[in-house]
Amino acid sequence: MNSGFWAFLKKECTELWRSGRLVILLAIFVLFGIMNPAIAKLTPWLMEQMAEELAGSGLSVSAVTVDASTSFAQFFKNIPMALVIFIVLFGASLTNECGKGTLIPLLTRGLSRQAVVTVKGIVMVLVWTLGYWLCFGITLGYTIYFWGGEKMARYALAAIFPYLFGLWLIAMLLVVSVVARSGTGVLAGIVGLVAACFLFGLLPGVARWLPINLMSAQDFAVGQEEISEFARAAVVAGISGVAGYIGAVIGFGKKII
Repeated sequence: MNSGFWAFLKKECTELWRSGRLVILLAIFVLFGIMNPAIAKLTPWLMEQMAEELAGSGLSVSAVTVDASTSFAQFFKNIPMALVIFIVLFGASLTNECGKGTLIPLLTRGLSRQAVVTVKGIVMVLVWTLGYWLCFGITLGYTIYFWGGEKMARYALAAIFPYLFGLWLIAMLLVVSVVARSGTGVLAGIVGLVAACFLFGLLPGVARWLPINLMSAQDFAVGQEEISEFARAAVVAGISGVAGYIGAVIGFGKKII
């Protein structure tokens, strides 16, 4: 890799820090990591308070038992929200560079177009990896503290599936960014892609092959599904993700800036 690659990587990391996006994302992931076990721990108390208020109306609320599965249920429920925020903050990264013309001086100095796409992808993967596993680690730590370490290996394995979906979505984000002309167009493209996955998932036997099936990891965590149900989606996500990256590199090489 030439010096232009490392210079552009340094530029991206510097802008990520100065813009505050890194701090915002990490704060969100940390917040969700704390909220997951906290909500589970507070649920019995909240239900008890509701029971007292509803007792006067003749309604009764049964006692609620929470455990580690309740904490991780919150984790798998909140991760899609964190992923949406991640995509929103990074959606316009490449299109803004093209629109403002800030890439032209770098490209004329020898920076390859492949390096631009690769660096953008590397930065997003690093931030997603750091944030996601930070959130999982915080949830795991508090869950073990409150409810013990039983079945933690299964929860850790289940957590890999949404992480892989995030990587796949980053690859798709690169592809859409090459085609779209604005950040709004990129977000619209990603929404359309996810919506298409949901629609195709309604067809019998198709859902298990779609990358979005990886977001159903909670079913594996609680023992309702076997790992084979997610292996197909993981393979499809891997192949289409690599193809998406290659397509983004080729497409950006032909894109008029």
